[in-house]
Amino acid sequence: MKKLWGGRFKKEMHPLLKCFSYSLATDGALLESELSVNRAWVKMLGRIKLLTGREVSALLKGLGALSREFSGKAVCEYLKDYEDVHTLIQSKLEDRIGKAAKKLHTGRSRNDLVVTSMRLYIKEKIKSINGRLAGLERALISLSEKAGGAVIAGMTHLRKAQPVLMAHHLLAYVEMLEEDRARLGDVLKRVDVLPLGSAALAGSSLPLDQSFLARELGFSKIVSNSLAGVSDRAFLTELLSVLAILWMHLSRLSEDFILWNSENFGYIELDDAFATGSSLMPQKKNPDVFELIRGRSGVVFGQLQALLTVQKGLPLAYNRDLQEDKPGAFDAVRKTEAALELLALTLGSTAFNFQRMKSSVDDDALFATDVLEYLVRKKVPFTEAHETVGKAVRYAQETGKRMSDFAIQEWKRFSKAFGQDVRQLFRAEVSVNAKKTIGSTNPSQVKKQIQRWKKILK
Repeated sequence: MKKLWGGRFKKEMHPLLKCFSYSLATDGALLESELSVNRAWVKMLGRIKLLTGREVSALLKGLGALSREFSGKAVCEYLKDYEDVHTLIQSKLEDRIGKAAKKLHTGRSRNDLVVTSMRLYIKEKIKSINGRLAGLERALISLSEKAGGAVIAGMTHLRKAQPVLMAHHLLAYVEMLEEDRARLGDVLKRVDVLPLGSAALAGSSLPLDQSFLARELGFSKIVSNSLAGVSDRAFLTELLSVLAILWMHLSRLSEDFILWNSENFGYIELDDAFATGSSLMPQKKNPDVFELIRGRSGVVFGQLQALLTVQKGLPLAYNRDLQEDKPGAFDAVRKTEAALELLALTLGSTAFNFQRMKSSVDDDALFATDVLEYLVRKKVPFTEAHETVGKAVRYAQETGKRMSDFAIQEWKRFSKAFGQDVRQLFRAEVSVNAKKTIGSTNPSQVKKQIQRWKKILK
């Protein structure tokens, strides 16, 4: 077994310590990123004359061959023989091209190498997640168009509140997800920094061309402090923070769809391909996609907390504790990519039960705020109008009457400001069309928002 260290050691590592400390099972995810870093490093060493042209050619050819060898292979094939992804590449390269490979690690440490590969990996994953987020937004917009002018009972405290367009409700999540995309863009600014050249902690006395490395690897900045470069994982913590917020939004969206799928609401019907059944009850059709997302949000929250805790007591610079920065981050990224793709497909195949949505607004209490604003327009002071409508609602509950069936004489008992036109308020389409504010559930506003989002996400 080959290692990148060991000259001062007389004994081999204890097998139990190997099992405990080897990280290839996790950092193997960085394989492609690390090969990219190595290619750039070889070219840079050639530029500064620490490698000959022949050595550069041999190393690049060897790295290309390794990339092809590793393609499609599971890292698990190498777990028992190699300590980490760095050792795997170095050792395999030495086997392929011989002595020249021993110069690959010139001027660097695993400390600056791993964080560079990590940053490169995260940059690509942010782009991937961003694209999938946009796909989910498009699915929500398509579903909004499918909902058309359907009105549902909007809720607060899980109790019926006011009529809103189903499309308006769905577009609320587009707003949230777009903010998540913006937060990802902010994270990218702080991920997009090259730490390579920081070496173990103090930098290098070799004339390393970091500007060339930054250009070659696509980084816009170079770290200005080598200690921070190798030991700070705030960029990764920030990513997990943004993913946690995203998963909070996905969990809320999932909860809405779980409710709408239930018999108590019945607003939607899930496609068979995106639901499961019961092993006992033949009639069941369960919203597992949404329940799994709701559950896995808690896992992502935990990963953020774990990474914060790992770092909280670490002195500068690098400490082996930081090996634990990867499992949770990689898992959160994988879960996020899968969830976004699956959600977009699930929403794209979801059907509406328009009759059940229509039935949800057959409740006069939903229009109490419309009656309140009617009185305000009649110059009744707001608090007086609020109390008046509250009394009318209570009267309807006590008598078993619908407010829309009140005779005009009954209305006038509550306020002389009521006229025959109050009867027109108890229709969902009247309620939503009456809204005037920007961002409201007015159908014209909702239609504008759909067109706006389609243009943004084109």
